[in-house]
Amino acid sequence: MHQVRFDGSFDEWRPLARDLLAAGVEPHQVEWLNGDAPSSLFTQCADLPEPGNPPRPIRIPRQLLAELEMAARFRSDDRWALLYRILWRVVEGERTACLVGDIDGSELHLRVKAVRREAHHLHAFLRFSPSEASDAPDYLAWFEPA
Repeated sequence: MHQVRFDGSFDEWRPLARDLLAAGVEPHQVEWLNGDAPSSLFTQCADLPEPGNPPRPIRIPRQLLAELEMAARFRSDDRWALLYRILWRVVEGERTACLVGDIDGSELHLRVKAVRREAHHLHAFLRFSPSEASDAPDYLAWFEPA
């Protein structure tokens, strides 16, 4: 089992996922840990295997990359595992992994839709109220996404 600890951002996850893909590490062999999340009790950290010589080419469609980045904003414990599983399947030639009819693709699209809905609600329903305190900003607003 490979434990991968990172700050929980898509920008840091992406190169880690690329390295794992290049090394041929399967999704069930990876545990993604955000920041200071505790490690599993029975898991030992293993070094990444070296990528094959030459490393296999990794081709990801731009649209899928944009969908993965959007789905990464969906807060869930398994979000990084799902994204890596989809990446793994696409790199292995299983293009159906990102389609709505697939179980992983369906979950990906549900998460993208939820994030877009919340972004729309932020733009559409956020209202600013004048602040009455002298030491506070002139206007206050609050939005809590689902």
